[in-house]
Amino acid sequence: MHDRDERGDKEEPKAQDDKPAAPWQFKPENEPTHQDKAASEPTPVAAVSWTASEFIAHEKAPSWYAGLAAAALLLAVAIYFLAHDWISIVVIIIITAIFGVFAGRKPRVLNYELDQSGLHIADKFYPYADFKSFSVMEEGGINGIWLMPLKRFMPSITIYYAPPDEDGIMQVLGNYLPLEEREHDMVDRLMRKVRF
Repeated sequence: MHDRDERGDKEEPKAQDDKPAAPWQFKPENEPTHQDKAASEPTPVAAVSWTASEFIAHEKAPSWYAGLAAAALLLAVAIYFLAHDWISIVVIIIITAIFGVFAGRKPRVLNYELDQSGLHIADKFYPYADFKSFSVMEEGGINGIWLMPLKRFMPSITIYYAPPDEDGIMQVLGNYLPLEEREHDMVDRLMRKVRF
């Protein structure tokens, strides 16, 4: 009896490694395989570069500036009679002056490049991760690409190009961002109407 107890004390529990392996393992059906992951990654494409105007300039006659000044004056008079607020009138004058200066600014010719990392405009860089889609826009017979930002307060970016550059640009952009149809919004239509 005593010998059996000693032998019982000396027996060691079986190691965990001695357990038989499970006959199956759980694998989710929708889990992407290595081939699926490779197929979803964008195919590398050659970079494309071009030069273009940074925006479309509309020639403005002196009558355009006279009309701007008259509209600001009418708005200032209306606010004065409705609210008798001098601060609002000063703000309207300042905004009108800034608007007039920007309207008279001439566009620069910039270097553009699209590569695997993103968009380069002169010395600025915008990664594709900053945008959710792009749209092709027509303005005054000239095509441009409008890049829709992901961040709420990031301004949209419009790039212009010559017709011979369109295929290369669309091929690179389409590899990284989805193409989305978009109509001109109210601000765009107003700016086009006043030929800003």
